[in-house]
Amino acid sequence: MQRGQAFGNPMFGEDMSPSPSRGGDFNQAFTFSAATGAAAPASVAGLRRLGVMPQSQLERYADQQLSPGGSDDAMQEGEGDDGQQPPVGSLAGISPGGGAGSGGETSRERPEENDFAEVLSAAMRGEADAAAAVREYAAICRQRAASLRELASSQLQRAARYMSLNEQAEELEGEAASWQLLWFLHARPLRDFPAGSGGGFVHGAGFSKTSRQRAADLLFADATLNRCGRTVAWLEHLAGEALDSTHQAPLAAGDGVWADTRRRLDAAAANRGFAGRDAAALVSELDPDAPSRQHRALQADDAKDEERVMARIFRLLRAGRMTEARQLCEAVGQPWRAASLGGGGGVGPLPLGAAADEADAAEPSGEQAQDLASEVEGGAGLLRALWRWSCYQAAEQAGAAAEAGGAGLHEAAVYGALSGHLARILPVCASWEDCCWAYLRCWLDLSVDAALMREQGPAAGLEEAGLGAEGGLLEADVLTAVGSASAAATAQEGLAVMHGGWPVRRVQEALPLSFHEALQAAVSCRTAASTVGGTAAAAARHRRVQAALVLEQVQELVCDTLVQWITQGTGGGGDDDGAPACPPGLMRFGAHLALALWDLGIAPAAEGSASAAYNQLNDTLQRLLQVYIFHLIDTGAHRLVPLYACHLRAGLRHTTYQIFFNQLLEQASMEECRVAYRTAADWFAFWGRGDMTEAEAVVIAQQVAQHSRQEVGGGPLLRAQSARWLCFDTAGASGPAALLHANTLCREFALGTTGGVAAATVLLTEVLPAALGGSLEDFAAAMEASEDVAVAVEAAELRSWAAYFDLESEFAAWQQLYQEVQQALQHAEAAGDAAGAAAAQQSLTQLAADTAPLLHGMLHFLRSSGLDCLAGAGSQVAGGQLVVTLAPDSGIESAAEVLQGSAFPSFSGPEEQQEVAEALGAALAACAAAFLPADVAQQLQLGVGPSPDDMPGLVRVDMLCGSSDALEGASLLLAQALKGNLPTAEGLASGQPAAALPPLVVVQVTAPPAASAALCRHICYPRLALKCAALREALAFMGDGGTDGDDLVVMVASREMAPLFSSVELMDLLQYERAAAVLQQRIAEQQGEAEQPEEEEQQQQQQQAGTEAPAAGGDPGP
Repeated sequence: MQRGQAFGNPMFGEDMSPSPSRGGDFNQAFTFSAATGAAAPASVAGLRRLGVMPQSQLERYADQQLSPGGSDDAMQEGEGDDGQQPPVGSLAGISPGGGAGSGGETSRERPEENDFAEVLSAAMRGEADAAAAVREYAAICRQRAASLRELASSQLQRAARYMSLNEQAEELEGEAASWQLLWFLHARPLRDFPAGSGGGFVHGAGFSKTSRQRAADLLFADATLNRCGRTVAWLEHLAGEALDSTHQAPLAAGDGVWADTRRRLDAAAANRGFAGRDAAALVSELDPDAPSRQHRALQADDAKDEERVMARIFRLLRAGRMTEARQLCEAVGQPWRAASLGGGGGVGPLPLGAAADEADAAEPSGEQAQDLASEVEGGAGLLRALWRWSCYQAAEQAGAAAEAGGAGLHEAAVYGALSGHLARILPVCASWEDCCWAYLRCWLDLSVDAALMREQGPAAGLEEAGLGAEGGLLEADVLTAVGSASAAATAQEGLAVMHGGWPVRRVQEALPLSFHEALQAAVSCRTAASTVGGTAAAAARHRRVQAALVLEQVQELVCDTLVQWITQGTGGGGDDDGAPACPPGLMRFGAHLALALWDLGIAPAAEGSASAAYNQLNDTLQRLLQVYIFHLIDTGAHRLVPLYACHLRAGLRHTTYQIFFNQLLEQASMEECRVAYRTAADWFAFWGRGDMTEAEAVVIAQQVAQHSRQEVGGGPLLRAQSARWLCFDTAGASGPAALLHANTLCREFALGTTGGVAAATVLLTEVLPAALGGSLEDFAAAMEASEDVAVAVEAAELRSWAAYFDLESEFAAWQQLYQEVQQALQHAEAAGDAAGAAAAQQSLTQLAADTAPLLHGMLHFLRSSGLDCLAGAGSQVAGGQLVVTLAPDSGIESAAEVLQGSAFPSFSGPEEQQEVAEALGAALAACAAAFLPADVAQQLQLGVGPSPDDMPGLVRVDMLCGSSDALEGASLLLAQALKGNLPTAEGLASGQPAAALPPLVVVQVTAPPAASAALCRHICYPRLALKCAALREALAFMGDGGTDGDDLVVMVASREMAPLFSSVELMDLLQYERAAAVLQQRIAEQQGEAEQPEEEEQQQQQQQAGTEAPAAGGDPGP
């Protein structure tokens, strides 16, 4: 397919997947973008149904067998919300696709699919809400990732396997982060998350609030700040999980004390100032500010310990654990640093998430009261602003020292994080998450600071005074006394902060103006880009997902990004033809994301007229869910299918189950099909929400069975097998539907090819008894006992079809034996093999004994008019539409698969198809005008042409009948066409009606019962009569001169039977009867010739006895 063309897919049209509203353009037909032209998902069997597989791939996989489904046991039952019994607990410990085959092996490699389904099952039963389900999804991904990494550690000798396992683990870790982000953004909708309340009110202080309480109020009131806070809380939560799961080398109690530097200084003092060659580079004092003040370094070991301590403190701050960071400072011997970190409070100036919960739980009479007292004494927010500015200065000095000496990066980052100094944080960021945290934490803190300063009155907007500027805060002589220009600028800036000038301008100018710009900058910053470049593509995908969720770009994420990934793959890893693989994990994520977006209210149901964007979003979410269901079907995880199908809208749910059931027909046993149906019925009955009907499984079964009649794939045998779905309903609600469908199939099979007899035999003797769990006779008897008269009539018809096809099947078996014996006899006579000929004659004699009962049964069926009980037979209806799909009848020359019932015959090509359609249409119109009354012919409208695409290579006849006479006439014309006795239009025009069209067979018929019954009588009665005549001839050939069937011609000539025969059929019947009569005459003559010598011998014996008697009486004796 060329680029620029969309992949059309009829199953995504409105007819097959209607929207819940059923109106207007609510549900546009879904097609994937044109960019999908050269790509196909890994789930070939499932995704090729979506119309996204290139033609070359379709050809390649045309004969590929799908993964067989495993054996599914019946699901256990439990309490439901509405009194139904859902399959509770049936998923525990079950591996999807646990049966044999590649599908089962593939699914066992992904146990998380079953775990996700267990969580969904619990949510559907009301045992967990959407928020809890999202957290469970994240936990499942983390656990599975840990297992994969543990497995990878044992595969170091297999590099490819090791890398693959690690990539899978990275993908799952990224997915876990995405689920956690969804929870932080939407699972706690109250606005007091993530900043909490800021702590309780201090007793006796009324409603006076601390800076942290006012900051929490800002996040409560401002949606943008709240969303940014939720994102920062998520990033800190991820960092906390990483800390908890990673082994950290312990820090000793003296690692923060500069002992080695002190020893060097003591040594220098003892040696009168000589401390080695690097003495000039060492600090000469040991106070905390000495390195930055003197611009000198610590001793090398102390410098390493200092950097290690600061790196650990940064990771704790990165995780939002200020309390632990301060405790660590005290533990390593740096209480002064703990005090510097705690200038904004024990848990930081703006704790989020778990830290906010910890702060809110603290006793307000403690630190909260002290903070409030300090702010009342020194001014609201003043101490906070000065502390932040001091941290900014510390970050600048530490950063400058690091740039000069290479040590101190983490110290600069720590104080940069406390002051919003982005440039000092980015150098130590080791991941995309670190970069995002740096940008968003700085933007959030400074935005909150600016808002708090604006609340404090006139001094909040004071401009910063430049050095020496007129009207500055310091006089010129004071500025001169300060010292250097930089020191004066710092002093001037500090005074500005005291007067409400925080954040200072250079801090604000270093950050993006808005939250969206800050996140975009974080995503595209050089550090993040260099980090992502070395990771797996799957992890990079989830970072794009996370960015879209934070930016509220759900529409673009779902409709563009996810669809593109699933249909195009990732550009890496594919089959030999270059079709990239679609990771199963991505399909699973897309499906559960759809469920989460619905349940969390992110994609709610629209009220009133829905927008186009809403339609597109929800249509795409439905398709993502459907794609994953196809993946489950293809991998044999059949038990999981109904859980997800419950959430599809009716059109897609029915289409999906139609595909599912059709696949089961090809691969699964009857019991596996029964389990799949009943599992679906249990879940559908339990769920019962949305557009799901009360008997949803029955509706789907009926649609599947009916749709099998609209396709030609699989032939009549597949249609017969499809009837099983109507027999699995335990409540018996589908019994009448199964009965009606079976009769409909029997009518089509009777009007079809020889393969129809094989299909009907399978239907009546194998499929229905096995599916119903009892004999066909019991089922018919139960239906006949119904109070519904129509159902009783249908049951009587089923009995008739069972008798008819039993005779047809027996005749087919007899015919094969008869031909074999005949061939053996001919071969023996030709070879002069007397013994072989005698054996063949003996076989014929034995076969004759079995032939007579078959002939008697057929004659009885004809005499009793067995097909006159067909539903609608002989009834008068006010017309209707008669639609018949026809195929060529090649008789015994048909292909083997056609004779066996596994395929339908078809025309050789579009040209023949069009030619036959035109000739048939012209012949029907001409015969209607010639043989039907004028008023009846006018009430008959014909339409003949090639059949639709779902039934290729066939011809369709559409006859609209305006009266019962027109319907009867149409049936008669079609019967003649099927028999090959319909004159051509040219033959009628030239006065040579003997020229007729070739015979045809029915593939599918949709007509009023009276019309289809009339067709069956026109076809089946003559067929049985001819077979009776053939049996009579065969019996005569085998030497049986019986008289059974001598009245066959009289029977056919009756008023009821004669109109059903064509002239050709009558001629064939007479020829059979003539041959049988000749053979019977020969038998009679042979019997007469055999009896004449016996009579002559008896006469001679009698004469001899008579002559001997007088001689004996005339003797005088002695």
